[in-house]
Amino acid sequence: MIVMVRADDRLIHGMVAVSWTSFLEPETILVANDETAKDSFKCAAMKMAKPAGVKLIIKTKDDSIKALNNPINANKRIFLVTESVEDAFYIYEQVPGITKLNVGTAAVNKKPGDTYISTLPQVFMTPKEYEFAKQMAENGVEIFAQITPTRERMEFSEIKKIMEK
Repeated sequence: MIVMVRADDRLIHGMVAVSWTSFLEPETILVANDETAKDSFKCAAMKMAKPAGVKLIIKTKDDSIKALNNPINANKRIFLVTESVEDAFYIYEQVPGITKLNVGTAAVNKKPGDTYISTLPQVFMTPKEYEFAKQMAENGVEIFAQITPTRERMEFSEIKKIMEK
């Protein structure tokens, strides 16, 4: 069972490793990112950042989809972390049971040519990501922006007002 998906261009870092993991209490953190899965240095750095008592798995998006659709993982509490809302949508289209998407993208790794719009201080979305989030929201996925579980939370209805100005 996927307890939550978080779209965050930093993937695993302090807020994810400590705040969200403590709040969600997953058995496993699954990082679905093609580039990181193929980079042994990035994998090692993320493994050092993971909290004790939680398993960290780093896979490509397609391998993550296979793992999430494997019945052996059906009863495991999995916290899925993607680099972007677009990546979360890609997985959502192929994996049933995704009910929550937390947008936590700090836009640390800005892509040239993309426009980043602030939804909350320190949380950004591109118009393209918004369209993916909107499709998910229209299909009943709870979409919200939030840095940590104890900080201000912005519901999708508020994100929509900002993004559709």
